[in-house]
Amino acid sequence: MNAQPITGIVAGYDGSENGILALDWAAEEARVRELPLTVIHVWDAFLGGPVAVPAVDLRALAQETLDGGVAHVRETAPGLPVRGLLVQGPAAERLIEAGRSADLIVLGPRGLGGFAGLVLGSVGAQVVAHAACPVVIARGERGPRTGQDCVVVGVDGSPASRAALAMGFAEAGLHGASVHAVTAWAAPPPGDLPPLVDEAGMRDAAEKRLAQLMIPLRELHPGVDVRISVVTGPPRGVLLDAAGGARLLVVGSRGLGGFRGLLMGSVSHALVQHAPCPVAVVHGAGGTG
Repeated sequence: MNAQPITGIVAGYDGSENGILALDWAAEEARVRELPLTVIHVWDAFLGGPVAVPAVDLRALAQETLDGGVAHVRETAPGLPVRGLLVQGPAAERLIEAGRSADLIVLGPRGLGGFAGLVLGSVGAQVVAHAACPVVIARGERGPRTGQDCVVVGVDGSPASRAALAMGFAEAGLHGASVHAVTAWAAPPPGDLPPLVDEAGMRDAAEKRLAQLMIPLRELHPGVDVRISVVTGPPRGVLLDAAGGARLLVVGSRGLGGFRGLLMGSVSHALVQHAPCPVAVVHGAGGTG
């Protein structure tokens, strides 16, 4: 896609209002991290299907869209190092390529529609699933995020959720926010509990284990306030409820086991579709599958 590896923050932009959400979120993140921002617009000359296509210069139109995105960032975030990158091909593939060297990819919750070769399209799920770096889906309303001083992290003990916890602490430290670590608890049927073990004891053990996971992160980010919750209910509902009013919801790409009855599971797809705030999806050390 590009001769030089892309570093810093990447924002996928398609000219839509949702694309502006991604630009604004990415620009703020680049500012606090002191990283450059690359705005990427992906286009494809092949539209496919028996569709009558107007006689327009698709590449020129794509360049105009990209230039508009870069101009928006320069107007709203003066002084931020930003550049535009126009690339051709399938949008998801090109953004995944960018994620091989980038620190973070930021996308809007959905594309503009219209001509398939001119927009980012509905590629978020593919990028979330396969990008090597964390991916943020910039959900929510435009404008200042006043009062949103909490980063919610879904934790189930898997490598991906531990990586999510590390990102959650880092984000909270950068933005002067707190961390709310949430584990969804599915209480086992009474008949499944071994003798002399009760549900309250299992919940207490889960809370203690969750607190232990955060000891090194507390030491690394001593100024970040932390709250722990073990909540009964399905992971999707528990995390959606916890994310109300949050600055960011951070989850692992998928749960891999961990504590029986405490698993977050593979809920990232539902969260990027329905969360009331931006969602960051992080892969663990085991890969991006």
